[in-house]
Amino acid sequence: MTSNTPTIARGPDLRGRLLASRWRLDALIAAGGMADVYEALDLRLRRRVAIKVIHPEHARSAEQRRRILQEAVLAAAIDHPHVVPLFDLGEELDAGGETRIFLVMPWVRGMGLRQVILEGSVRWRRAVGLTIQALDGLEAVHERDALHRDIKPENCLVTARRGHDHLMLLDLGLAKIVGDALLTCPPASIPGCVVGTPTYISPEQARGEPTTRASDLYSVGVLLFELLTRRPPFGGTPYQLLTAHVGVAPPSPRALAPAAGIPEGVEAIVLRALAKEPANRFADARSFADALCAELVADDPGDPLVARRLCPAAHVGADEAQASLAAWTCFEYQRADAMAIRSAQLNRAWSPLALLMSLLPDEG
Repeated sequence: MTSNTPTIARGPDLRGRLLASRWRLDALIAAGGMADVYEALDLRLRRRVAIKVIHPEHARSAEQRRRILQEAVLAAAIDHPHVVPLFDLGEELDAGGETRIFLVMPWVRGMGLRQVILEGSVRWRRAVGLTIQALDGLEAVHERDALHRDIKPENCLVTARRGHDHLMLLDLGLAKIVGDALLTCPPASIPGCVVGTPTYISPEQARGEPTTRASDLYSVGVLLFELLTRRPPFGGTPYQLLTAHVGVAPPSPRALAPAAGIPEGVEAIVLRALAKEPANRFADARSFADALCAELVADDPGDPLVARRLCPAAHVGADEAQASLAAWTCFEYQRADAMAIRSAQLNRAWSPLALLMSLLPDEG
């Protein structure tokens, strides 16, 4: 993970420090209420990594540390191209005797989705494509009986892979672990407290009810709305946001961005994702993504992003995968990479092969 935006550590500034006698923290690349993120060097394996250092107040009790470990084990088990993997979790005592917990992830050159939005208008096809990738990653999370709980632009990393956008979800499960970093306690008229970022939380979260898969899908709906219109559906103070999520109908994206050319079908999908009642949203991340794919196909039947959904049979892509492996054995790395990409486009079961071939060195 990388960021070109200068920032100031919210916890102790650890630049230049060595964690666990292995990871040298070279540069601060992000800061938040929960943790600071550093670009670092793994001195053992000689590779660049990103290290998220949890602020000390979130790791003081044995229960906090147990929950961090529990969620880290879950995150490490998810292997998907659209979810940033977790390499390791470590802890050590700082000079004051407090436990410092840190998570080690790959260092990926890219930008946060927030920066993509701030840079200018996002064409509707690009917005839909990015959202489909977020849903692909979220599906992998949900298949592990996990929830993300804090989907927002800041938790989506966009990289350039072979000239195309590649989105990866960040911070799986950490909203649950350190909920007080995201905690909003509403007035007494709304019982309970909610965990999440107010702009992106679902109506049920705003009411203090349990988070479900449908809650994550609502947050993706807010994300897509913002990508299409450059603004979220609701604004205001935290309390105003909570009230709007619960009882105010979202505005029309097409009316807010008339020059964006948003198709009626895409608007209908966004508004369905933002339904107040979970039962009125999409059944799961796959069906949400399928609906968006159908809009891409209607606009361009040859769109490669949806090929794998149109060819779900297990054997589809096998010939391309075999050709990729054959090219690899002959050191034809560019062809191996290209054929692996094609096999994954046809059938997502070949995605691990595509990921593997993407790591091959350049020919020559």
